[in-house]
Amino acid sequence: MFVDRRPGRLLPLVGLLLAGVLVLAVLAVLAGCGGSGGQRSGSGGTAPSGQAGVFPATVTHEYGTTTVPAAPQRVVSLGYTDQDAILALGVVPVAIREFTGDKPSATWDWAQDRLQGRQPQVLPVGEVSTEAIAALRPDLIIGISAGLTQEQYDTYSAIAPTIAQPAGFVDYGTPWQDATRLTGQALGKPVEAEKLISDLEARFAQVKAANPALQGKSVAGVRPSTADNASFFVWGSQDLRARFFQALGMTVPQEFDQLAGSNFYATISTEEISKLDSVDSIVLITASDAETQAFQNLPGYSGLTPVRQGHAFTPTPEQSAAMSFSSVLSLPALLDTLPGDMNAKLA
Repeated sequence: MFVDRRPGRLLPLVGLLLAGVLVLAVLAVLAGCGGSGGQRSGSGGTAPSGQAGVFPATVTHEYGTTTVPAAPQRVVSLGYTDQDAILALGVVPVAIREFTGDKPSATWDWAQDRLQGRQPQVLPVGEVSTEAIAALRPDLIIGISAGLTQEQYDTYSAIAPTIAQPAGFVDYGTPWQDATRLTGQALGKPVEAEKLISDLEARFAQVKAANPALQGKSVAGVRPSTADNASFFVWGSQDLRARFFQALGMTVPQEFDQLAGSNFYATISTEEISKLDSVDSIVLITASDAETQAFQNLPGYSGLTPVRQGHAFTPTPEQSAAMSFSSVLSLPALLDTLPGDMNAKLA
């Protein structure tokens, strides 16, 4: 089942208000473990595979520059979707953050074979204590899709080199190209990362050309609110799902961006569902059939122009998750299915 459980900002980590005390505790844990270069594995202890890469590696992000001195042996995937780019580059993290679906090792089917039979520790969706991260003895923490604040970044950086989101995007809105590129730089594999990016961009270009009915069509990606029953979410153009449609030649109405402001989504009252009447297509991404039915039963939904025209789409749970991950591993399978289905109905 697909459930997008990211908060508007990463939930406060345990003890962040006592950051000074925790940093001392972290350093004590690391000293007791004898450094970060060992190969000891807990329930999810793993090491990277493939070539060692080019080091030292320098990565520039929203909070400055991080240097990774040597090939990391214990990578923590702290962001909600960072594991896909890490796995695509041949590295198996020691821990992966849960996002949605409760999949084994918090990894969806499109990336399962990249785990090489290993079972990384799963970090929770909500609070992750600094002590828990330190106990993993990481030598690299990747938090590109974690929505890190400056304070959180500083705290994690006291444990190990930490990669935050790049500047210029809303939280959780880093395009898959940038996420893959930063991950490749951190892992000392920039050339491999660029190859992944160019191959997938070429695939997007092929799919865009093969589905001309999508060109210039406006789209509203929506889902019921997770906060109440009186509103719903519409994704703005900086959301990863919206970026997927835009890459295929579709557009997101400017009104939704204005409503979203500095967030990746806008919250709209169900009484204003008529705001969806002007778009060419609606994509309803929900967590269950019951949720889909509830949204479709909203007063005014059946009378919306795109609904009456048959231009309302309900992706499968795996398609919904693939769009929400929008990673170098999740997008290829999505490109084989959803665009063609939408093109056939919008033609």
